[in-house]
Amino acid sequence: MEILSPVWPPSETVKVPKTRPQRLDGATVALVDDNLDAAFTTHLESLLARDYRVNVRRLVKPSGTAPAPATLIDAAAAGVSAAIVGVGL
Repeated sequence: MEILSPVWPPSETVKVPKTRPQRLDGATVALVDDNLDAAFTTHLESLLARDYRVNVRRLVKPSGTAPAPATLIDAAAAGVSAAIVGVGL
């Protein structure tokens, strides 16, 4: 008998959990724009800057329907307190 499990085997590398920022005030946040609704992303960027005093670093995917390139994900992760990715409309 063969038993199939829908669960992936555990990863051999231990991932250290990230700490969440206590406050957004003055934090730098990466905002990955999916390149599908610029008006929404622009409004979100202005709300973050105005209401939470966040420094927004906006990164635009080359194609909204394709996965983000690894270089864009690396850029989003570098030197920020948080990132907003995968905004569904």
